[in-house]
Amino acid sequence: MKQNPTALTPIYEKAWRESQFKQNLLDNPLATLQQEGMTFPEGVNFIAVAETDTHRYMVLPVEGSPNKGAETLLEYVRSKAMQDGEFKQALLADPKKVLSEELGQAIPENVEVTVVEETADTRYLVIPPQPDMQYVIERSWQDPIFKQNLLSEPKSTLAQIGIVADENQEIQVKEETDFQRYILLEDEMNTQEGEESDPLSALKVKASQDNTFKQKLIQSPKQTIEEELGFTLPSWVEVEVLEETPNISYFIIPHLPSEEEVESEEIMAVTGGWRRRRRWIRARGSWGVRLGRSGGIGYTSRSGTRRWSIGW
Repeated sequence: MKQNPTALTPIYEKAWRESQFKQNLLDNPLATLQQEGMTFPEGVNFIAVAETDTHRYMVLPVEGSPNKGAETLLEYVRSKAMQDGEFKQALLADPKKVLSEELGQAIPENVEVTVVEETADTRYLVIPPQPDMQYVIERSWQDPIFKQNLLSEPKSTLAQIGIVADENQEIQVKEETDFQRYILLEDEMNTQEGEESDPLSALKVKASQDNTFKQKLIQSPKQTIEEELGFTLPSWVEVEVLEETPNISYFIIPHLPSEEEVESEEIMAVTGGWRRRRRWIRARGSWGVRLGRSGGIGYTSRSGTRRWSIGW
């Protein structure tokens, strides 16, 4: 789920790391938050709920003016609900139907959406689901300190948000720039990746099946890419091939995309996004996930002059 760093970020991180703390939040959110040093006006009560990959919450705040300059679909829907009582009641009664109409595309059947409305004395604390590597990427783009910690101490930084690497596994983090790109040859390659739209996927599958080609790709990546794909890469761009081993895994922080590219992820908070299994990451005792576009489909919806795209 896409989350900007906020005052509640340390609370979320502790809930992801410590199951008992998360349960305390759910059972007695106000007292638990106060124990963490947070203060609130007298008489305010909290209701805490936990999101999952298939159950999302939208909170309609009781205070604040409608945001007419909303930059995301969820902000737009909240703003519309605060201005239009009939729309708000429809959203509360059947959120999936209303959101699907705004999106112009049905939300997946396995995703449940609950809309809750705050009152003068009741606030909602929504605990986001256990973060995946998409969260790590977006957090790295938004939070320079987090990114620097991830580059210098990847294991401990990931553990801070509840993502635990295998004890004997080394993790190396690389950051792409305008001038530096990486190709990752995974230790456990999915041979079906060559069917995806990304032309580099076919090269990675070929490298996993042909050791001679793999060595050529590692030693002369730009030349090999140009020969195989039939186009010329910019002279100022360097390409490095990273090969995983049973004991070394790489995590690549992609180059920050443009605003147009970011729009395609605006509704991740509702849909839960897309995931791919990974060997070296586990969360809460089970195998975890890493960013992957397998099965991703893009849809576009218009509302007034605004456009939002989503990837299931």
